[in-house]
Amino acid sequence: MINPNIGKTLGLKDMHPMQVKMLMEFIDLTVQLASLTNDMEVVDETEAAADELIKIFGGNGVKVTIDTDY
Repeated sequence: MINPNIGKTLGLKDMHPMQVKMLMEFIDLTVQLASLTNDMEVVDETEAAADELIKIFGGNGVKVTIDTDY
């Protein structure tokens, strides 16, 4: 859970576009690797961590959907 008394932090809006791009690419790679485990507990934990990370930087969060129709 995000601490409401965290104080002043750097947000996505304040970051250089390359920093935001790399953060999003890292999250994407992390979620992809978690999905390759075929362990929903690992995927859920990864989704929760990514969600909190994005929210702490002022974003809307992360939602992972696994498409099984392939």
